Amino acid sequence: MNTELTPLLTAAVAFGWISGIVFTVAGIYLSVRHRRMHPLLLLCISAISFSWIEAPYDWAMYAQFPPALPRMPSWWPLNMTWGGLPSSVPVGYIGYFCLPAVIGAALGRRLSARFGWRRPITLLTVGLIVGFCWALVFNAGLGARLGVFYYAYVIPGLGLFEGTLHQYPIYDAIAMGIQMMVFTYLLGRTDSQGRNVIEMWADKMSKTRVQVTAVLLLVCFTLFESRFQGGVLVNLVMWAFNLFPLPPLDGGRVLAGLLPRGRPQEFLARIEPFGFFIVMGLVIAGVVSTWWLSPLMAFGYQAISLLLSPLTALIR
Repeated sequence: MNTELTPLLTAAVAFGWISGIVFTVAGIYLSVRHRRMHPLLLLCISAISFSWIEAPYDWAMYAQFPPALPRMPSWWPLNMTWGGLPSSVPVGYIGYFCLPAVIGAALGRRLSARFGWRRPITLLTVGLIVGFCWALVFNAGLGARLGVFYYAYVIPGLGLFEGTLHQYPIYDAIAMGIQMMVFTYLLGRTDSQGRNVIEMWADKMSKTRVQVTAVLLLVCFTLFESRFQGGVLVNLVMWAFNLFPLPPLDGGRVLAGLLPRGRPQEFLARIEPFGFFIVMGLVIAGVVSTWWLSPLMAFGYQAISLLLSPLTALIR
């Protein structure tokens, strides 16, 4: 690994900081201009709010960064990344997720208008393709191939350049494609008045229209219960799904650590190469959503509401 900050690593760090700041400023500007929470700002906050998952992801995926990258301080929460979490990661999550979402939404709307395709299906399909290709270019190409980061382990048969220093887990690109389906739909789906699904939902749920002022951060907390629940919902789904106790998800790693040594752990290790397909089968059958996602999300939502209740009471 590189022990010096090469031009490539410098460019990667600069991309994280600059793209995150640019998209956040754009989201704030659009929110002030339209006098309501713009979906781009919602995606920015949503992206940085689940950047905490990077460290557990690095641990589960055996991802490693070159020692030369600047790191977060040792007290940083969930700092499981080998050598410490790179300091550009939290802000960089904004650019990493918002850029393909913006591209997917623009491309999906253009294709829908040109060929007369149904916009929802077009946005979801384009989001899947753009997200998959973005992960291949950014993670497999720029990341693993050029040396910005490395994957020390991939599930046998599900990796590119498997067995080399530049190996890449293809299921990472699949997961990114699924996430971009959601983000692309949120940005690109609009009604006859130009409102997207977040704004339509907000207008339906809100009793009064909340104006976005210069004190944007304070207003964001005020908007939490009426307009910001969409971002919380997205994060709760990702959190609950990732904790499903079956490898290669993080919940499977936790289960492996809790099980006694011997046959239970050996059985879990044997089914790990097929874990992704088992999980997808359970999702299609409705088992995951009924018996796992719904109860865990309900618990998480109640916990968040309880933690934020003093703040919302003060703001009101």
